[in-house]
Amino acid sequence: MSQDDFPLDANGPAYTTPQQRHGVPLVYVGEKLGHAIEELHHFARHHPQQRQALVASMHYLLVAHLGLHNMLAKANDRSLALRLLEGSEAELRSWLALIEREGDVAGLAGLDAP
Repeated sequence: MSQDDFPLDANGPAYTTPQQRHGVPLVYVGEKLGHAIEELHHFARHHPQQRQALVASMHYLLVAHLGLHNMLAKANDRSLALRLLEGSEAELRSWLALIEREGDVAGLAGLDAP
């Protein structure tokens, strides 16, 4: 599984709205969602017979994580959850690092930026 298997798309315009908030830092929330994804992956690796039953839970965790990082359009890939569940721990960590590096929890990056 290479990084090319997970192209990074921004949110579609239907998924964006300007907001102002005061609360828990979104980076912290993203970190916790990343840990939840890792824990679900860990369970799936140790219980492969349960993997298919975990796809929906992984999908919704990924939707939340990708949405938080302003990459929600990538969640439209319905094969992503199973591919990540079936991937190695190193592949999952690499994917999470890529999302953290390329994503934008603050919503500062413009969709029209080059």
